Amino acid sequence: MKTRFQYFDFTLFIAVLMLVGISSVMIYSASVWNRGDYANSGLFYRQLVYAGIGIVVYLVATLFRYENFRKPHILYGLYALTVILLFVTWAMPPLNGARAWLVVGGFTMQPVEIAKFALILLLANYYHRLWNDDLKGLPGRIGRAAIVKKGWRAQIGAFFLIPIIYFFLPYAIAINGQPDHGGLFVLGAIMFMMWLAVGSPLRIIVPAILAGIGFVYAMYTFVFTDNQVSRVDVVFNPFMDPEGYGHQLLMSIISIVHGGLTGVGLGNSYQKYGYLPEPETDYIMSIIAEELGFVGVLAVLTLLFFIAFRAINIANHSDNHFAMFVSFGIAAQLMVQTAINIGAMSGWFPGTGVTLPLVSYGGTSLIMTMGILGVLSSISMRNRHREATRRAEIREKSAENVQSSSLHVVR
Repeated sequence: MKTRFQYFDFTLFIAVLMLVGISSVMIYSASVWNRGDYANSGLFYRQLVYAGIGIVVYLVATLFRYENFRKPHILYGLYALTVILLFVTWAMPPLNGARAWLVVGGFTMQPVEIAKFALILLLANYYHRLWNDDLKGLPGRIGRAAIVKKGWRAQIGAFFLIPIIYFFLPYAIAINGQPDHGGLFVLGAIMFMMWLAVGSPLRIIVPAILAGIGFVYAMYTFVFTDNQVSRVDVVFNPFMDPEGYGHQLLMSIISIVHGGLTGVGLGNSYQKYGYLPEPETDYIMSIIAEELGFVGVLAVLTLLFFIAFRAINIANHSDNHFAMFVSFGIAAQLMVQTAINIGAMSGWFPGTGVTLPLVSYGGTSLIMTMGILGVLSSISMRNRHREATRRAEIREKSAENVQSSSLHVVR
């Protein structure tokens, strides 16, 4: 274990700890009103517990060999578990208009957070097997036709239809029944980003984008409830319902404008005193913008995108497709969730309940995010160990060549 930790990715770990530290401070500040109970620090202490558990999970995941996630009983066992948990939520009491949480005693858990990681693993394993000609049965025949013959029908089947039907569709059915279209959109965006990463042909990517836009429009027109339609409509005109669906967005915009460049000072936000609903969760960046200003927002985004681009760098140094695709998937999840959360708080995207990774209040989100970053750390450690071993072999080979040579260099 000591030898393995010699290659521990401290840069990634420190960036994660910095974000968790900022999150803890801002949750303490944002939750001071705590739904009308002034100076109640309960959410802050809970977040500290979640952060402690998250750090342990991060370190355990770092030591766990990421290749084990390819074992069928682990991979498909996790897949089955997450699908079952998502269907079980249908029987749970609704929270904020959706049955997206499992409520057991005084604890709540959001299974979609686990499903995001499971989908990344499923897609990474599938595309690893696709590129290495390891698929069996009908998927294997379609995959070989897509890679070798490059037929467009086979490519559509191999890159799009098979993973959608086998992996994405069960999640979509379960999540749509809650309904949690924010979580479903994140899963779809992760799949799309991984399509780009695994080398899906552009001649079928473009039609897929158009089909996706058409699907979202059809969902908006025929499937969305009145509540969900109103959430979309207020993005274009928050003043259409300033006391209802547009209230949270208007209060968020006021926070951003009030904060300006440098903010009003830590702890000095006005919007957290009952004006901005639940400021410690989806809209915590609004409080950061108000108290720390554009400078604080930029610092948080810099750390988040540093971690995402670190994941891409780790992917580029991986020696197998599975590790590469998992790393890309983790980067995609971080960037997608960050973009959606920032878009919602600034009026560019409907409020969907998507948390800001490592920053928003929430146990399942924080612990799972730190867990997947621990898997990323495990891949990074393996890359560093392999590169160090290769450099040592090159030095040893060079030394042997010098010793076996009859020529001597006179210094």
